[in-house]
Amino acid sequence: MKRLILLIALKPLKSLAFGSQAPKDEIPYCCSILAPLKTHVSFPHSPVYVDETTGDLTYWSSFESNLSPACRFSPINTADLALGVGLLASNKCEFAIRSGGHMPFAGASNYDGKGKDGVTIDLSSMNEVQVLDSWAQNGDSRAEKVVKLGPGARWGDVYAKLDPLNVTVPGARVDSVGVGGYLLGGGLSYFAHTVGFACNSVLQYEVVLGNGSVVLADSLHNPDLWLALRGGHNNLGVVSSFIMKPLAIPDGIWAGNAISELRYADQTFDALYHFGEVAGRDGLTTDISGSTSIFYFKSTRSSFISNFLVSSTGIAFPAILANFTSIPQTSNSFRKASLRDLAVELGGSESGAYVRGHRQILGEVTFKNNIEMMKEGRQLFEAAFAPFAEVGGYTQAFILQPLHRAILAASEKMGGNIMGLGAKDGNTVWFAIILTWDDTSFDDAINTATEKFFADFNVAAKRLGVYHPFVYLNYATKDQDPISSYGPVNVQRLEAASRKYDPDQVFQRLVPGGFKLPDGEGNDDDEGH
Repeated sequence: MKRLILLIALKPLKSLAFGSQAPKDEIPYCCSILAPLKTHVSFPHSPVYVDETTGDLTYWSSFESNLSPACRFSPINTADLALGVGLLASNKCEFAIRSGGHMPFAGASNYDGKGKDGVTIDLSSMNEVQVLDSWAQNGDSRAEKVVKLGPGARWGDVYAKLDPLNVTVPGARVDSVGVGGYLLGGGLSYFAHTVGFACNSVLQYEVVLGNGSVVLADSLHNPDLWLALRGGHNNLGVVSSFIMKPLAIPDGIWAGNAISELRYADQTFDALYHFGEVAGRDGLTTDISGSTSIFYFKSTRSSFISNFLVSSTGIAFPAILANFTSIPQTSNSFRKASLRDLAVELGGSESGAYVRGHRQILGEVTFKNNIEMMKEGRQLFEAAFAPFAEVGGYTQAFILQPLHRAILAASEKMGGNIMGLGAKDGNTVWFAIILTWDDTSFDDAINTATEKFFADFNVAAKRLGVYHPFVYLNYATKDQDPISSYGPVNVQRLEAASRKYDPDQVFQRLVPGGFKLPDGEGNDDDEGH
């Protein structure tokens, strides 16, 4: 039967109508082969196509929403997804994979159809959020409460379902981020101190492989694939569901955003440094997190410091955050809050940096915890992007995110991942940047300035003896190489998994978006760094 469907799909499909939404001229070949799934295929200018590109389900960045694939395929279940992937792969059709569409550079999760015949697989409709009392592993039922998530769910919706139950899973801190891309890139959450990266809480993946078959990957069944998907991005298959280990949050979350004037920047850096050192000790067993951002908004010509502080125990003003909370503030939003409320606050119009529909750049560089590097990083950042302060719609921010030893040790205890980081890396910090603008004539100049900034930052880090090669995939620019930063042993593991589970290299050759596996060599001479 499957062979018959494939043979039908290979014929020119003027006769297999897609309905009124189809283009009036001949249907592009790579769309025509999806005729067995025609109710889930949309074409330019149709309501579904528009909604998934520029409507309520739009991409975060206009670099992505401005692209126009020949059609969009929006499966509603694993069977649809598997048939679609099999048809596209067997006919050598290129495609993109979209979960939440938060990776900002062009082509990351939308297909660039300019002069090409390609498809975007949009997983937005595969958005289930379920709490289950058991799950199956290697044929045996395990009486263990788990959370099952579809790849197209947004984290704001996940929290809305789980918050009333006083349970959660490690997830994104911004509401509009999609489940699939976040977890496949590693994922940093408010619970990282005790469970490590969010991907370490994935007990099982359901995966559609390049030949259209469906497999499960967990610690007992296909364990090499399970490990490779913990940071392996879109290189091995399309994950159709995630089963995650939940966390109880009976006392709620205490958190909020403290706004301070720029003159307190050095005091803030000092607080961040000491937080990273203290939190990195093995003796601290509660999930308390802090991150520092410095924003500039062209619309108001204002700059300020934002310290976003979280205590997952629900205890207000924990002592470890005293160095932050003692900094003079112009305002703060500290309170008991749900995870959904926090995700909306950080990701919504409150900050302005995460508002969708603009040109966006995300980028990240890692360094060993050091106050002087924080100060010099700020100077380099402000110098690099000062020429763009008057560009239409311009906003800039850099974020200092501690990634201390305890987080990395927790990841190892949770079964590890493919990203190459461990307790041996000590206390590190991510220096992430967010740039937003509207004037497209500045695209090339801002991209060039971004590349130069990261090069200059790494030169300074090496001079200060605090350089670290790791690049966080979910924050990386299109010109960075996060997968090589995992180290050569982990790159080899990914390549081995790719050869085993994707022998035709569908996800290397037919999925051009995102970050592909390098041709062999990582950045270091050991397993990690």
